[in-house]
Amino acid sequence: MKKTYEKPVLVRKGKLSTIVAGGPSTVINGGGPPS
Repeated sequence: MKKTYEKPVLVRKGKLSTIVAGGPSTVINGGGPPS
């Protein structure tokens, strides 16, 4: 569960936004594609 929680946090930093965009974490981050 830690990995799933870390992904949305990293997205906010803008470092792994691209990687998360290609995974189910996108739904956790906001349920939409990155702007």
